[in-house]
Amino acid sequence: MPNDRVESRERAETRLAELLGGRAGTAAPVRTRVPRRALIWGLTAAVAVVGAGVVGAVVLRDSAPPPSTSDQPFYASTAELEESAEAIVLATVGATRTVTRDGITETVATVAVSRVAKGSPTPGSSIEVAYSSSGPEQASGIRDGGEYVLLLQARDATTWNLVNTTQGYYTVSGDKLTPTADNTVALSAAVTSSLGVS
Repeated sequence: MPNDRVESRERAETRLAELLGGRAGTAAPVRTRVPRRALIWGLTAAVAVVGAGVVGAVVLRDSAPPPSTSDQPFYASTAELEESAEAIVLATVGATRTVTRDGITETVATVAVSRVAKGSPTPGSSIEVAYSSSGPEQASGIRDGGEYVLLLQARDATTWNLVNTTQGYYTVSGDKLTPTADNTVALSAAVTSSLGVS
């Protein structure tokens, strides 16, 4: 059987050589001439695609928020951050209590609102603000008696949440704001002036 295959192959190569006008396996390669203009346009298009990819990567890298292990949103701009908040208030933290529900530990603080830049809380009122006090997503800089600008979202009729634990509060000292260490986004002049801070 192996000899039959070899003979069949040899016959096929011989017939192919006859058809091509030469020896099988040594046929000259067929060359197709590509117009120079087509080559130039093709190279130009390839360079443009590569250039756009490099520029896109640089823009995306530079505008990306800091790395996070959190599932919380991170707002890259002042407008996005302030728009995400349903209320922005200047408040002093009063009593706090720890609550654990479904394996999640939170701190619930009663805060006294002194000024409002946005939302339904009123100056002189007290509201409850809940924030994580366990795991990697903690608002660890909030202290009893501290004064803060809080960016809030309504949880229910009586409780508010921080927009996130990194950007949801700014510490107030005198009239100066200090963001958390991982927050590079400043509040707008409209918000800070309405709250009497800078």
